Amino acid sequence: GAISASPGAILTGTAIGTPPLYERTATDPRFSFQPVSVTHSVPVIAGIPRFAAINGGVEVDLFGQVNSEWVNARQVASTGGLGNFVRGANLSAGGRNIIALPATARGGERSRIVARLASPTITLPRSEAGYVVTEHGVADLRTADIDQRADRLIAIAAPPFRDQLANEWAALRAGL
Repeated sequence: GAISASPGAILTGTAIGTPPLYERTATDPRFSFQPVSVTHSVPVIAGIPRFAAINGGVEVDLFGQVNSEWVNARQVASTGGLGNFVRGANLSAGGRNIIALPATARGGERSRIVARLASPTITLPRSEAGYVVTEHGVADLRTADIDQRADRLIAIAAPPFRDQLANEWAALRAGL
């Protein structure tokens, strides 16, 4: 990722791509490579107005909790900078934190909006969720109560799964 409070400057920790990209980053003075202690610093990120943190997720449950590490009981990724970037964006003046994911997995056979996370850990707690985006829309979870969160997330799930998710939410809600 790249961050900078200076217009035109690019503060980053990595650059992964093609030989022309490597040549450009080596010769363009606007690029500044820094350690993770700088690029993932919550105060640095929070100091950038309108910072948008866009992270991926494996699944999001109807409470707004995010799993971005586990698939089928196997850890496939680490948290990376997700928490730092989300916290920084939440503290940034006009900042936004966004979790983006396809609505389904396995060729449309499985919803990635789920009633409850199947993973043994939660990468992003519901208290820090901002926006969740799928190809079916945007769920704004900021200041939403649990029923509003569920409704908004069901609305951006793949249409074939919406009724099932609504039924699962009703059962979950009855037990709360």
